[in-house]
Amino acid sequence: MILEKTLELVKQIYKYHKIVAPKITNVIVGLGYTGVEVSAYCYEPFLGLAQTLPSIVKTTDCSKIDYAGNLTKLPITEILGWVNEKPSLKKIIGIATLNAVSQHILQIENPYRELESDLFEFLKISQNTRIIFIGNIKPLVKTVRKFTELITIVDDNLFLKKELNNIPVKKSINELNKEEIRANIIFCSGSSLIIDSLEDIIHSFQKNNFFIVLGPTVSFLPDILFDYGVDIVGGIKIIDTKSTIQVLQEAGGTKLFKEYGKKYNFIRNKKN
Repeated sequence: MILEKTLELVKQIYKYHKIVAPKITNVIVGLGYTGVEVSAYCYEPFLGLAQTLPSIVKTTDCSKIDYAGNLTKLPITEILGWVNEKPSLKKIIGIATLNAVSQHILQIENPYRELESDLFEFLKISQNTRIIFIGNIKPLVKTVRKFTELITIVDDNLFLKKELNNIPVKKSINELNKEEIRANIIFCSGSSLIIDSLEDIIHSFQKNNFFIVLGPTVSFLPDILFDYGVDIVGGIKIIDTKSTIQVLQEAGGTKLFKEYGKKYNFIRNKKN
């Protein structure tokens, strides 16, 4: 419902403000991330991203999607509708497109409160702060360990326990004990949207948890996520689309394309 409601919001904004919708000019399905470039009147191209989850793109067919070679010819409304598909490559492309058009809207008008300070400075994590990561967000885990050892990771990757020898790793939220469920801060990877698990994850925690969803995959309008109780939505605005596209084509990920964009954190107003 999060993606479906966000898509409806985007449609309403385009209709209400009589904005001409952009056109899709490029689709890149990389091994790390999928990118969709859109071109809008009077603006440089916008690039939306979504993680290309290996567990999703597992077909052994030579062609991973039936529309290959014709994606830029399809109406953008049709591809945006793919966000409502079951977990699939089509859904990933749909989310990347939603992120691209959201960046177009944000360029025209951005009413959201952006965190001006460093995220960790704002969170004020101490050695007594209990943290849960939904998904092994390696750079953040490394940073958080400088402040606290009270970390639990929820990820079904069987190799993580060896990689993170001193951090408890649970395969699912159902394995968390009561103390872990009451964690102070939850960091959740935006890729959970691709497998339709984010809503269940949010509902699994109490309202007094501080909930953060972040990553290139959630670079869309944050309204609906805020409505669901998410406190911070962290995305990325790609500045250099050409260089980012080359990184995607050459199987690169966030580590390599982050220098071509600007990360941001939108924070929910208390009235939300």
